[in-house]
Amino acid sequence: MIWLTWRRHRFAVAAFTALFLAIVAVYLLSGPLGSDARTVYTFASGFARLVKAGEDVCGFMLLPLLVGMFAGAPLVSRELERRTFRYAWTQGVSRTHWLRTEVLLVGGAILLISTLYSATHMLWFAPLVPEEGWFRIFNQGVVVFPASCLFAFAFGVLAGTVLKRTVPAMVAALVGSAVVFSALGYLRPHYMAPLHRTQVEDGRLAPTTGESLRDDFIVYSQSGPAGYSPDTGVSTWAYTYHPAERFWTFQVVEAGIHLGLVMVCLVAAFWWLNRKTA
Repeated sequence: MIWLTWRRHRFAVAAFTALFLAIVAVYLLSGPLGSDARTVYTFASGFARLVKAGEDVCGFMLLPLLVGMFAGAPLVSRELERRTFRYAWTQGVSRTHWLRTEVLLVGGAILLISTLYSATHMLWFAPLVPEEGWFRIFNQGVVVFPASCLFAFAFGVLAGTVLKRTVPAMVAALVGSAVVFSALGYLRPHYMAPLHRTQVEDGRLAPTTGESLRDDFIVYSQSGPAGYSPDTGVSTWAYTYHPAERFWTFQVVEAGIHLGLVMVCLVAAFWWLNRKTA
């Protein structure tokens, strides 16, 4: 059963592996980021510009969405649409065992390559952390990114199992995963109670008192009661933020949400396959 599953899905797994490895190669060939945030993306190398574009795109979790569309949704829907699933079921293989093998093999490959990608991305970004902080690449974190890929994959599997048609399942996987990712982005500042600070800054917006907030996760900021004085060039700002040391806590919390949704999607897919599929 494992060999049969591999033969059916080897091209999809190879395609995603090639895509992720190509992005990893771009990071490696462009070299680590410099420490100057204003010039870090102005290298003469075309690879650096390509990586910057890739980072902007990945901010909307494009890669996990592609996983859900092209790996998760067709996994079951294509078999049901073509009626080829009956071959496995008539060979003494139960529906549960059939789906479990499919999910474990393809899902395991996705977990491996997504972890490699996110680890490489974080190493590439590490020199810029003192300037930008880890929250800048939260979605590509080595904990959250693989979990988000697994969720998109599991949601795609559920969509394919329910809809039984490949194209509608791909659309459902894209829309559903995008909605969940957007919702989590909205909820992220509320994982823990934020801190509050008031800082006096000069006209260059560089803090003159207190510690810098540049590597923290600033949820909200606005000018304070003192306002802005054009004579002195000094303004008072009130910040609502999460300190940089909460990055890994937030990673674990959001990954836990993703993995919980993975379990819900897979349980629902197994139930639907056994009860609703003739």
